[in-house]
This record gives sequence, structure tokens and C-alpha cells, in this order.
Amino acid sequence: MTQRRLTILLHWSMVMMLLAMIKGGSANEILRWAFVGAGTVWLAMTAMRGMLGKPGPKLQGTLRMAYPWMHRGLYGVMAASVAINAAALLGFASLDLAWNSLLVLLMVGTFHGLFHFWRHNVLYDNALRMMLPRFMHKIL
Repeated sequence: MTQRRLTILLHWSMVMMLLAMIKGGSANEILRWAFVGAGTVWLAMTAMRGMLGKPGPKLQGTLRMAYPWMHRGLYGVMAASVAINAAALLGFASLDLAWNSLLVLLMVGTFHGLFHFWRHNVLYDNALRMMLPRFMHKIL
């Protein structure tokens, strides 16, 4: 499996697990451990090989300079949420803290998605093609 395919798989798996945990109140330990495991793999892969996404030529000015830092910030929030949920599963942190970390990750992730949606539809740079599976490219 290529790094791109694994990143896409982890990206959408983490989104679905996050939504399932928030809908279900993050009570299912298996789902929470899967979230921690997938997040750890994704963070380790990014730490070793770097981020896949690039700002692209149509993104200019301040947003172009901020692009990598916004994504690093998102990775930081994801790392904190993964660590807090792992600590809560091991009994070192409260479930309330784990729940709040999921809500913060959802909020930051929503802004992340809206930013890429804006890029795709306003700049016409096909930003959504980076993280959508190939079979969904025809609907863009």
C-alpha cells in the first residue's frame, strides 16, 4: 500500500471513528483503542515521511505561508486527542477530558474540511482530490 493510499484510509477512518465516538459518547473501548491505534500510525508515518499535502500553485500570499503551519497545528491537536484518549483508556486521565479532546478535534477538523472545500470550489485547484479515494473523483 502506498503512503498516499494509507493516508487516505487513515484520514477517512479517523473521521468516521471520531463521529462514531461523539455520537455514542465515546464509551466503546474497542472503538477508542482503534482511534488511538490509527492516530498513532498516522502520526508516526507523518513524523517519518512528512506531510503529503502541499499548498499548490493557486494558493497565494498569507494562506500559502500558513498552509503547512495549519496542518502541523491539526496534527498537534490530533496527537493530543490520541494521547488523552490513550491515557483515559489506561486510567490516567478522566473520560471528560477525553470527550473534550474529541470535540476540539472535531471542531478543528471541521475548519480543516471547510478550508479545503473552499480551495476546491473557489480556487479550482482540485484540493479535494488529494484526500478523496479515486472512485469518488468523478463526482467532483
